[in-house]
Amino acid sequence: MSATDLAQRYGQALLTLAGEQNVQRRAVDELDALRALIARSPPLKACLDNPAIPVPAKQAILDELMAPACCALARNFVALLVGSRRDALLAEIVQFLQAKLDEQAGRVKVQLQSALAMTAADRAAVADRIARWLHKEVELEITVAPELLAGIMIRIGDRLVDGSCRGQLARIRQVMMA
Repeated sequence: MSATDLAQRYGQALLTLAGEQNVQRRAVDELDALRALIARSPPLKACLDNPAIPVPAKQAILDELMAPACCALARNFVALLVGSRRDALLAEIVQFLQAKLDEQAGRVKVQLQSALAMTAADRAAVADRIARWLHKEVELEITVAPELLAGIMIRIGDRLVDGSCRGQLARIRQVMMA
């Protein structure tokens, strides 16, 4: 079984339990905060990645970090991950959980690449148009990519809409070469 499949199984189980306790958003936010803390702290990451350190010691460290601020469900979930030596999946599990909660809330993350910088009014207009197109709330992430020459590229999940000049030139070349 792949790491992605395992992360999804663990994530779905946590969502089910958190839903029963009505703490879905809280549990996901707490796990995301722990993920960020581990990413920012090389000594903590090295400790968790070290197979020579016993599992109970790792669990004690994480429980001490989480005890003051985290709900019991998040602490128990992390203890389960560490106990089954699946703590390396935490980042992938958090990513899955956030995507599921966004899906439930009718939110979608959209990555937009633009050949030129966009004004605030342009950003708002594009976000509004995409939201009407998808019938969902849009969280827009915009980057400037001068290599597009002109136009924009929009990525929504695994779907790509290429409205760039570079993309159009590539399609013309492909047709002419065929």
